[in-house]
Amino acid sequence: MTISEYKYAATTARALMAAEIAMASVNCGRTNVTRAQAEKLLDDYFARIEQAIPWTEINPLDSSLEI
Repeated sequence: MTISEYKYAATTARALMAAEIAMASVNCGRTNVTRAQAEKLLDDYFARIEQAIPWTEINPLDSSLEI
């Protein structure tokens, strides 16, 4: 992995944690985060995941798993 891939993975992990904390706050009735803000964080997280999918599709290690 390159440095930029590590940074991307770290940012994606932080996005997931922010989304999880926001959704937990909304579900507990906390007023510091709105449902719209929490959903935006989740949307940002899933956009990052979708952006990373092409990296995994060309993984040479996956070819050994084909039957």
